[in-house]
Amino acid sequence: MNRTRMLALLAGAAMSAGVANAQTANNSALERELLADAGARASFQAGGTAGHDGQFFIGDASGNNRLEIGGYTQFRYTINNRDTTAPDEDTTNGFDMTRTALEFGGNVGNENLGYYIRGYFDTESDGTFELADAYGTYTFDSGATVIWGQFRVPVTREWMVDDRYQLAADRSVVDDTFTGGYTQGIAMTYATDNFKVVGSFNDGAGTANTAYYSAADNDYALTGRVEFKWSGDWAQFDDFTSWRGTEGYAGMIGGAVHWETSGDTDATPGGTTAGAAGPGDLFLYTVDASLEGNGWNVFGAFVGRTIDPDSSSSSVDDFGAVVQGGVFVTDNWELFGRWDGLFPDDDTTSGDDYHTLTFGANHYFFPGSHAAKFTADVQFSLEDQSGASAVAGFATPDQSTGLLPASDDSQWMLRLQMQLVF
Repeated sequence: MNRTRMLALLAGAAMSAGVANAQTANNSALERELLADAGARASFQAGGTAGHDGQFFIGDASGNNRLEIGGYTQFRYTINNRDTTAPDEDTTNGFDMTRTALEFGGNVGNENLGYYIRGYFDTESDGTFELADAYGTYTFDSGATVIWGQFRVPVTREWMVDDRYQLAADRSVVDDTFTGGYTQGIAMTYATDNFKVVGSFNDGAGTANTAYYSAADNDYALTGRVEFKWSGDWAQFDDFTSWRGTEGYAGMIGGAVHWETSGDTDATPGGTTAGAAGPGDLFLYTVDASLEGNGWNVFGAFVGRTIDPDSSSSSVDDFGAVVQGGVFVTDNWELFGRWDGLFPDDDTTSGDDYHTLTFGANHYFFPGSHAAKFTADVQFSLEDQSGASAVAGFATPDQSTGLLPASDDSQWMLRLQMQLVF
């Protein structure tokens, strides 16, 4: 072998060794990177968790810090037929996003210190995001819980049952009229196996998202609600539905009172409550009963209020009642019906009685779950709206109930709603 060939062979061997060494080095670097990534993942698993356990969540391994993320949408098609004069268009129909909500909750530092925040996109006008619930909680070892922030006035049961857990497409006209809406304040709750009580000191009805010096705030407002359950579990009353396969039955009776005085601040008792006339006092009260069994449910409530203006005008007493029930005909299909009536003060101008009837059905895509639900119902107005406009505020359209201003008693509407909860 000549010297030239020998040098070529030696150079080739050296280059091969260099490439092999480079590949080994690159493989080692890749292995170190993979090991470092695996270590980071193991470290996350040891120090935190994330997933879905009925709610999407992020938290630490101990459960002392947890963030839950969720929301829901209610997409509705409505056909409303009524007698109108100007313009003479008796039928109005179309789609709307009745509710689109985002919610966040969880606990901070330990499982006893919690929080909840929910906001709605204003789908009735410009789609802006508006704060609804925003409160913190602390639960003591005794079972008592203190709440501070912005929350629903705990009076009527329909209002306290969440939007997504209603029986019909929406709450009744009675609840829409008498509800206390949102308030800001503090509250204390306590529950045993059979009793639950809540008491609150707050700014009054209809005072959400207001500063302490706002003209909408009252000087003082007190709210109290008591519930007695003689059968079943408290969780069964989170909604109005009772699934097929439920063992036994559940029964509960509740009552609540709310008093507020506008004093030197609020211009209208009850915030935006219809029927209020200038500064004064509002006294709101209710009693309700709920029964649930194997695939059936019944609910009834009586509600009243006294509005006592500071002016020379005399006080007024308005009343309302609602009865509803539902029954499953299959594991997925539930039929329901509802009657509700308003009974204004006899001395109120445009304060005639007003009744509605509602019939419909729910289809649950997943039996035992509200996550995906289709609702179809028909609601009939049995009296002239203008006769009760001073009490119920019928002069303007209402997105939740679907009612529109009308000059006759022949109003009816068909509502088709698709709900998704995530």
